[in-house]
Amino acid sequence: MLRALLDGGHSLKGPRVGIATRLIKCCLWATFFLGVGGCSSGSSAIVETARALYRGQPSAATPNFNPNFAYLRANISGRTIYMVLGYLDPRPEGTVEVWYSGGGEVVRLQNGRLVGTTGLTTDWRAVRIADWPAWPAVASTPSNAPIAQHYVRERDVMPGYRFGISDEITRISIPAPGDTAIAGADPKSLQWYEERSVSRPATGSLPTARFGISYKTGTPVVIYSEQCISNNLCMSFERWTPPTPAAGAPASAGT
Repeated sequence: MLRALLDGGHSLKGPRVGIATRLIKCCLWATFFLGVGGCSSGSSAIVETARALYRGQPSAATPNFNPNFAYLRANISGRTIYMVLGYLDPRPEGTVEVWYSGGGEVVRLQNGRLVGTTGLTTDWRAVRIADWPAWPAVASTPSNAPIAQHYVRERDVMPGYRFGISDEITRISIPAPGDTAIAGADPKSLQWYEERSVSRPATGSLPTARFGISYKTGTPVVIYSEQCISNNLCMSFERWTPPTPAAGAPASAGT
């Protein structure tokens, strides 16, 4: 595991085994929830891996990728950055993916939705979801489009120690939008959903979220999303497949 992190992040092909893996995971949990630098060897390795993508290039440049690992193309506060998958946290309701940027930002996604962040100007430190409706098992058409679905999310937000903000969320199917930041797929090839929320307190209300779902693997996978953690901080996330290096091109980062 440690070698995998040093070489480019978490490989979807490699198992996580042994005491070292568990120690690193414990360090990452501690770093995420406490926001401190103690027990930093595991998290530092992943951040250094993300930094190695750019090898000193500006963040707007296209980085060098190791195609053996998983990446996320994100737009945060107007910056396009690439994040590396650090590790997977299995949960009964769905595996949480923990992504790291070269700048130290951490994003946690579960079934494509945000369930935690660290290192942003506003952070969701914890998220609790009741009766979250799974993504439909098959793509919808006008004849079988799902009716509106509802669930409740509770989140703890920093700074300001705002705990227990409750969002009543309504999800509906929508046509493919024409104003996304998606770069690696045709928006019309995806199934799209919109989520609107009403929050308590009302000052915690958020802009509308959008999700683009692919059914190519036979199961729904969120390829692209637009989600906000405050009225002033909205982000997009896209699963990113690095382009295949041309013959004779220099080795990618981490190889």
